[in-house]
Amino acid sequence: MVLAKTRFNRLLFLSQRSPFTTTSTMTIATATAHFATRILPAHDVELTFSSTLDDGAFLATGSDTQWIAECCKELRRNRCVGLPTETVYGLAANALDAEAVSAIYAAKARPSDNPLIVHVSSMRMLRALYYLPPASSGTTPPFLGTANAGPEGAGAGLAEPVAVASAMADAETRDREQGGDGVWPEIPRAYHAVIRRFWPGPLTLVLPRPACVPLAVLGGHGDTVAFRFPAHPVARAAISACGLPLAAPSANASGRPSPTAAAHVMHDLNGRLPLIVDAGACDVGVESTVLDAYSATAHVDGELAPCILRPGGVTYEDLRALGGVWQRLRVYRRDFTSAALELAPTTPGMKYRHYAPTAPVHVFVPGPQSEAISARMQAQIDTLALKGVRKVGVVAVAVAAAGDDVPAPAFVAPAGCELTVHCVGGARELAHSIFALLRELDEIEHVEAILVQGVVDANEGLAVMNRLTKAASHHVLC
Repeated sequence: MVLAKTRFNRLLFLSQRSPFTTTSTMTIATATAHFATRILPAHDVELTFSSTLDDGAFLATGSDTQWIAECCKELRRNRCVGLPTETVYGLAANALDAEAVSAIYAAKARPSDNPLIVHVSSMRMLRALYYLPPASSGTTPPFLGTANAGPEGAGAGLAEPVAVASAMADAETRDREQGGDGVWPEIPRAYHAVIRRFWPGPLTLVLPRPACVPLAVLGGHGDTVAFRFPAHPVARAAISACGLPLAAPSANASGRPSPTAAAHVMHDLNGRLPLIVDAGACDVGVESTVLDAYSATAHVDGELAPCILRPGGVTYEDLRALGGVWQRLRVYRRDFTSAALELAPTTPGMKYRHYAPTAPVHVFVPGPQSEAISARMQAQIDTLALKGVRKVGVVAVAVAAAGDDVPAPAFVAPAGCELTVHCVGGARELAHSIFALLRELDEIEHVEAILVQGVVDANEGLAVMNRLTKAASHHVLC
């Protein structure tokens, strides 16, 4: 059994550890529906799941359980819901319905060629998708992923199709007959060790596209889908309760810093969705790692060479530690680039500017003179003040990359310039807090410029610098 609790804004996790390709054009839709957006709490709730990976069935106790039924109702009506995950808050909707997926793009004003990640609550749900036909307009979607019955009063036809369970059992038998272990035969075997080690968690996998997933999820192009199995108990329970895989990008206006609290979602999307579930601050603070060990991009000279397309909550070092083929792991843009992938990305976060507040961001990239980074930042503060900037925000790192304690950097406000300084304790803390700090400086402090001290792009620092590079309008190599 896996026990997960959310109480008093804190989360406690106790866990065991084809022929679809087409061309597309980009459009940006905007939301036309207006909702009286509600926030429902999910603080005092205990969620107990029947298994770590294979089944999504759960029990919920506590005073904050109303969100479960409300999420189920909205999601099965093909509406969007703001959900917490361990990475950032997501804008979730039925991944099997093109109309629901379009609502995501419209609510965020997101470019239509920017793919979405599909979230599942169990391996059973993920596997079942490969046996479903394309959805027909007006049909009742199946109820997938748990041994439970469908939600009461939600209509007929919600049970997982009998044919799906039979097809999965047949696939397991065939795999054994061919010398396999009969485990997850639909999933490329290269991923099995990764799934056992890092799912549920902040890791997204590029997999073959099931026929039931509409092309809109892929941004209108390609034959792969990015899938994630979130570890956050509220996200997992919401997916299981509605019985549907959920497409869910970050729940922010497109291009803005990702939301790590329900208040951030309300700030950006109030009126564009009916419901936000508030389970407190996200634990990881940056989006998931996107890993490709399947597509042509993940092969070099005919041999598998997996690649990280977007660094995130599971680090390069974590994955390489698996050994074997993972010793050949590469990182996109650091180790290789692809013009074709830039034109038609297989995962979000690759094509457009992201994570940017209104105030311009200056990121100071550690280099040969990184010991002088504080002096370079002070010089930039002085320069901005001379240009008439009257409010400057600073995010500084108070602990050296090697872990040695160092004094918090001291900055002096020039005459006529107000300075707001936030210090963090290293790359991991910066990853956890960077989006929240950018929003606080921009939306609450209303600074005119933001200076951020970068970190070495190793371990959590790789994801942090990826996000800061995309958020920044000015880069200073120190």
